[in-house]
Amino acid sequence: MNKRQRKILILCSPLLLLAVAFLVLAILTLSVNPVTPHRGVLTDEDYRHVEQLIVDNSPERFQQQDERQLSLDAQQLNLLSAFALSNVPQLQNLALSFNIDGDQATALMSIPQTLGPLTLYLNLEAQFAQDQGRARLIELRAGRLFIPRFVMRSAERIAGYRLDTASVASQELAAARHSVLTYRLGENQLHLTMAWQADVLSQLRSQAQQIFVSPEDQQRIRAYHQLIAAIAIDANEVRRQVPLQNFLPELFELANQRSLLPGGDAIAENRALLQTLSFFVNNLPIRQLIGENRDTESTGEALPAIPSMVVMLHQRNDLALHFVSAAAIAASAGVTMAEVLSNSKEVYDARYGTGFSFSDMTANAAGVALGEYSTSSQYSALQIQRLLMQTEMETAYMPIPLTDADGLDEASFIEKFGTRDSTQYLQRLREINEAVQALQLYNPALHTESLATE
Repeated sequence: MNKRQRKILILCSPLLLLAVAFLVLAILTLSVNPVTPHRGVLTDEDYRHVEQLIVDNSPERFQQQDERQLSLDAQQLNLLSAFALSNVPQLQNLALSFNIDGDQATALMSIPQTLGPLTLYLNLEAQFAQDQGRARLIELRAGRLFIPRFVMRSAERIAGYRLDTASVASQELAAARHSVLTYRLGENQLHLTMAWQADVLSQLRSQAQQIFVSPEDQQRIRAYHQLIAAIAIDANEVRRQVPLQNFLPELFELANQRSLLPGGDAIAENRALLQTLSFFVNNLPIRQLIGENRDTESTGEALPAIPSMVVMLHQRNDLALHFVSAAAIAASAGVTMAEVLSNSKEVYDARYGTGFSFSDMTANAAGVALGEYSTSSQYSALQIQRLLMQTEMETAYMPIPLTDADGLDEASFIEKFGTRDSTQYLQRLREINEAVQALQLYNPALHTESLATE
């Protein structure tokens, strides 16, 4: 070997070592098969089970500060995990499963990795067991590679620190994490003790939407808040109960104008409009949506105050609340999340509140449809704007609900409909959805016919 060859070898050695290390790491951690299969698309029955789990594990009154015991078996954990993963676009390809045996548990996760034409899987296996009175992670493997315990503990501390010191929205998630007081494995279940605090739950409700609010969205929200304030101030001089119809045409006209500007984004405009309108209808401070004290940072001046008033839809405030809230959640967090949260609320009301209401379910369905079609594509978003800025009737966006089965407590609901898997109940839901989809606003084919006649 001559001198030049030795110099080339010396220069290339670090790269060769790095390549060999990467190859060894890939061999140890990646596999051609997942260690746990993907659950696939959740069924309607799965979603109803998720809704029932939410209700069954909810305290009777969310406002009281108390400790709550939750016990979940492996099947329930697997269902909740699948639901959570399916609602985060970046995590929808992941597969996660749990198995609990007495006071020990195993969690398996398969993460697909695309390498050219190949799909390989990073398979993680975590072992949990009771240790000093609580469930602890005792072993973690990535494929055939054992992860040392000190690395696991360091990762836990770093993740917790970053969550605690991150954005305002992430800090609220950290608050929820700290509300879990104990984890315990036993009797083939995971037992949680949670501290239910009214202020944390209230903050999470608003911060759930803030996670999706970008700096550009904050400016959009300011514009819609200012218009809502102007309409509300004028209406407040006459009456405190104001129809939702007073707001929608002007708001969507503004959205259309902003969308048609150079670089305009109709989807983003509609999402910000619905989020802002939801906070107004629910009488929540707008600073919770754009961030604490952010209402004065961008322009140096405070947002206009909006007088307190009751917004009505079909002469009912509860319908306006359900309709606008469902639309905002569907636009910001997705249709599935909006449907599960809305349906859970009705089941909860049947057990603890004012009773199950198909009127509210109609408002939920119409709101979800509005949120979906307002943000599904730029074309659909623009059509929704054009139709709503011209409409003069509330029945254009929500059918008049039937009230023959409203206010049902849990016992009355069971007597009339049985379970939520019964033929009678599912038929009633189909009728509601058919009534909503029959509206021109939520029927793309009718959009085309409407535009063709203009």
